Amino acid sequence: MKRVSHFLRSWATRQDGAVTVEFVVVVPFVLTLFFASVDTGITMLRQVMLDRAVDMAVREVRLGRVPSDGSVTMAQLICDRAILFSDCHDNIAVEMQPIDTTNFTGLNDPVRCVNRELALTPAVAFNPGSGGAAQELMLIKTCVSANPFIRLTGFFNAMPINPDGDYVIASRGIFVNEPS
Repeated sequence: MKRVSHFLRSWATRQDGAVTVEFVVVVPFVLTLFFASVDTGITMLRQVMLDRAVDMAVREVRLGRVPSDGSVTMAQLICDRAILFSDCHDNIAVEMQPIDTTNFTGLNDPVRCVNRELALTPAVAFNPGSGGAAQELMLIKTCVSANPFIRLTGFFNAMPINPDGDYVIASRGIFVNEPS
């Protein structure tokens, strides 16, 4: 009995696995924080790239460098300039509509996005103006569905996630439609 109690006492006071336990407790937290930071950085970079691509596409339209025969769409103009989006042409929804400057309705309407799981692209308004009125104010809303790097990051950052588990990266812009 004396041997058993001595063995139990020495076993309880041993320090052999102390560092291993700390490692197992701390490393998952540190790795989660690291990967969440990387994923947040990539998502913010995608947001900036989408905003810039929309601005550049709108500039091309305003300068009249886009053929008027409809051979080039606004989605093509944006996707050609947006990097870091895989398969952008299938995951983008672009909506453009004139703004009624008397009451400014419709500015807070939600941006509609592509549902990749059901392969649905929303029917959005693309009305660049009724007759090309001079100094017409236009609203452009763009939404791209993108795969996350880690699925937990959106939960931590309260990022918009669609039912498919994809990030919803949206951009809104306003410009003046000047007739040619």
